Amino acid sequence: MNILIIHNPVAGRRRRRRLEKLLNLLESSGHSVRIMPTGRRGDARESARSARGIDVIVAAGGDGTVSEIIDGISARPSTEPAPAVAFLPMGTANVLAWELGLPRSPRGIVRMINQGKSLAFRPGVANGTRFVLMASAGLDARAVAAVKTRTKRLVGGLAYVTAAVSALYRPSPIFRVQVGGLEYEARTVIVTRAARYGGPFVLAPDAHLGGGSLHIVLMPSHGWLATVKYGLALVFGRLHHLPEVAVLEADSVDIRGIESEPVQVDGDLAVGIPLSVSVDNRTIPFLVPS
Repeated sequence: MNILIIHNPVAGRRRRRRLEKLLNLLESSGHSVRIMPTGRRGDARESARSARGIDVIVAAGGDGTVSEIIDGISARPSTEPAPAVAFLPMGTANVLAWELGLPRSPRGIVRMINQGKSLAFRPGVANGTRFVLMASAGLDARAVAAVKTRTKRLVGGLAYVTAAVSALYRPSPIFRVQVGGLEYEARTVIVTRAARYGGPFVLAPDAHLGGGSLHIVLMPSHGWLATVKYGLALVFGRLHHLPEVAVLEADSVDIRGIESEPVQVDGDLAVGIPLSVSVDNRTIPFLVPS
């Protein structure tokens, strides 16, 4: 097969060794492999959009890299066959790897590519931008906005925790959320295609990437007490059981609020308020373990 690996060259030495091993294993399996490094945000999207004659695109990075690649493939003419997408997890949370039970080793990725089993995946669409996992506004989006790239590289997921703590000192606005003709209010809104959040933690147990709907998680409270309560409930898989937390299922959702509030999509800042989220009609094959 013709395989394109899209990766972030800023990765550390250990990650570079994993990438080199993946390349060697793919070539020794008889595949033709090309590597495309990214230099800035949007490069992965453009590389996926413009690539032709490619059977598989491997995203070597984090969830945001996969999201950009999916958005780039979705921007191609619908008459063109979409290449399959594989994921070598090299990011901070790697929620997608937890969600699909993906292998973490280069050897496991090569085995998965050779087996060729895929999930027909319909991306989410947030203000016209495709995504894989989720889009949100509120505390977690503020944390993403506050995280420094260098800090994230040094301390990993802890960077988001410290950023969330700093975000608690700012008053949280109320978002108006329209779902199925009804309006709700919340301080944090997470619109997800996946069951997991932040890694292995279960946010919306009935959500799955092979489905055709969105799950909207509404958290109405803000502040230290609420954040500790929500965080502990998430860790123990009980967030959706809290009486004040609503989990809705719908084909689309509209979120209104203060326009200066950040919105995060798959761990990266993107789009903004007002936010309209739906599910794309086009499917993309995503490689999964047999």
